[in-house]
Amino acid sequence: MKRLHRLLPAALLAALLGAQADPTYRIVGPDGKITFSDRKPTDPQLHARALGHVVTAPLLAPATAPFDLHPATTPPPIARPPAGDAPPVDVSGKPFPPGLPEAILDVLVHQYFVQTLLETCDRVRPGLGERYRMSVFNWRERNAEILAKSNRISFTRFTGEQREVLRSTSRDRLATVLPPPEAEPEAKIQWCGRMATDLARRQFELLGDMRVAPILYAETP
Repeated sequence: MKRLHRLLPAALLAALLGAQADPTYRIVGPDGKITFSDRKPTDPQLHARALGHVVTAPLLAPATAPFDLHPATTPPPIARPPAGDAPPVDVSGKPFPPGLPEAILDVLVHQYFVQTLLETCDRVRPGLGERYRMSVFNWRERNAEILAKSNRISFTRFTGEQREVLRSTSRDRLATVLPPPEAEPEAKIQWCGRMATDLARRQFELLGDMRVAPILYAETP
């Protein structure tokens, strides 16, 4: 009898491991019909989720076009998680408000842009360095409130891993608006002239940009 008691936990453990090795899949077809199977479907049109496992949607939707630095005049569509996926959650385990990760990303892209503008243009046109520095300083002053709140939200509601995703994605999207590294000096000079002029003319403001609206309504500690 004692040996049976010793073997019983091992048997239960083996049963549990066997159950984990062969999960049941909840399958959603293109028509929305739901079925269940012990085999994961290979058809890409079928969305499957292993029952008992929480599948979290990606923090950010993939980009479909080059990033536009100009303010959005209408709210962008909110990316919805695929059927069966749970929305991404913050450090407290609560789902992010709709559009908040994308709003933080937009602010990051703009921050990287003005810093890159200053570094690149000061290097290719050192004689205009003061002009570039003043344009960037004024931009930061005008948008200081949004920049400060975005930074607070980033460090209080996002995990370190999520912040790294935001930084990596922002660098990728910024690359779509920068001159390529192999561009001729004259091309970089022309780019600096256009961008510095637009920055001074307030063409890249965060104030009034509907993409960052979720930041204004987000709660911070």
